[in-house]
Amino acid sequence: MSRARQWLVAYVLAAAVALPVAVPAADFTLQGKTVTLYAALGLGGGGDTNARTFLPYFAKVLPGEPTIIVKNMPGGGGIQGVQYLYNVAPADGTAFGLTPGGPVKEPLMGDGSKATYDLRKFHWIGSMSTEDSVCAIWHASPIKSIADAQKNQVALAATGVSSNSTLVPILINDLIGTKFKPISGYDGGTSLLAVERGEVDGRCMSIGAIRSARPQWLRDNQIRMILITGDSPDPEAKDVPRLTTMLKSDADRKALEFFSMPDEIQNPLMLPPAVAPEVVSAYRHAFDQAIKNETYRAEANRLQQNIQPHTGDEVQKTIEAMYATPKEIVDRVKRATTVKRSDK
Repeated sequence: MSRARQWLVAYVLAAAVALPVAVPAADFTLQGKTVTLYAALGLGGGGDTNARTFLPYFAKVLPGEPTIIVKNMPGGGGIQGVQYLYNVAPADGTAFGLTPGGPVKEPLMGDGSKATYDLRKFHWIGSMSTEDSVCAIWHASPIKSIADAQKNQVALAATGVSSNSTLVPILINDLIGTKFKPISGYDGGTSLLAVERGEVDGRCMSIGAIRSARPQWLRDNQIRMILITGDSPDPEAKDVPRLTTMLKSDADRKALEFFSMPDEIQNPLMLPPAVAPEVVSAYRHAFDQAIKNETYRAEANRLQQNIQPHTGDEVQKTIEAMYATPKEIVDRVKRATTVKRSDK
């Protein structure tokens, strides 16, 4: 268990309330309907790829076996998609969402002007993985190590200014004095193309996302992972320098732990605030069934997708723990990220 997860549990246990196991409601069905997944990320990235692998199995166990289509809404680092689900999407069970880490972090870690939603009001279905971020540099870049990144500016492809691909490197800059320069405006797929074309030096993202979207990067040694943010036991990261070992103060450690909490529930699925309890129950039950499907897990393994699921209840408690974080820790992270987003 990571230190971020241990900290999360410490916050949650004191206030945790046992919730009933999700069971399907007999009178709720999606038969003959089309369900839309509003994915707050770009087409072709790791999170998008993982979701599209999972959805056929998920659809089969939802009541009525509906057709599921995906609408990618990556604007603003995913905030556009999350806000649409919160404010506009139908609350009858025909719409649900998927969000990367950035929009989960924005309400507490951002400046408050972009996120017009309260994460605690969503109904969380579950999440498929837990991941630490790595900063991966293209093999042709002159940047060879984290020491090089502390001496030289390093251009990194990023999606929105509130996305993890922006927030992770600027937090690292604050913590250990690197000179990462996120260049936002890409989506998930085009950000990877920018790395391959040499438009930028690299990208900060999860190892799982690399495996899903660009497995050849690892297989053919096309990238160098110069830093990992957490303590992942991933064998391909065993020799990668760890940010956790470079921190100089307890305040820095607590800041990183808080910032990393959404990565414990990476790319969670959620329903709009106004859906009925029977809809929430049906979706959670379907998620719990589909994520354990042996055929799905075999396909995910074949595609090198790192599946470490969390239930909807576990995701909900993580969100509550974020909101329970002491103000001084939240402010520390906000100072490190919000103020520096405009740095060029």
